[in-house]
Amino acid sequence: MAATLDNGNIKLYDSKTEELVSPVSKALCYGVVLLSLLFILSFSIAGLIIGFILLFAALLFLTTTKRISIDFENSVYREYTSTFGVKVGEWKKLFDCRTITITSSGKVFSNNLAMGGAQTYSKSSKFNLNLKKDNYKKIVIATGSYEDIVKKARTVSALLNEVEIMDYTQKPAITIR
Repeated sequence: MAATLDNGNIKLYDSKTEELVSPVSKALCYGVVLLSLLFILSFSIAGLIIGFILLFAALLFLTTTKRISIDFENSVYREYTSTFGVKVGEWKKLFDCRTITITSSGKVFSNNLAMGGAQTYSKSSKFNLNLKKDNYKKIVIATGSYEDIVKKARTVSALLNEVEIMDYTQKPAITIR
């Protein structure tokens, strides 16, 4: 049986690797969207202009992501930034992958509000799926829940001739079959 990825395509893989704004900044952007709608609903020329500028800026931040595409048939990959559906990045030759690794992202976002002294925290519990050539060359090809990452790792391993999968979220690291 052939291994397929999320989109059902055996040869092409495309995934979001990270968002460029933190969860706290994302919440602020949603606030700016609401503020821009208030300006737009004022029906004054200045309100419309300010509202549309704020709306455009907030949507720009909310839709910008880092992504990766891998073409397994042609052995090339592209890390790119996507905004409003526009993709910016160049194709590179895919290196000879020796290991697939699963790691914890462990990102902690914090924001210190200057006026009130209140502090907000958001801890991510996402995991990364990486293709590694050696200790110096790796690319992150997916982020998500542990179960989704393990499933994708097995699929990618099958597409790369059963490359070894190492889970570094465990102490000590374990090999996944």
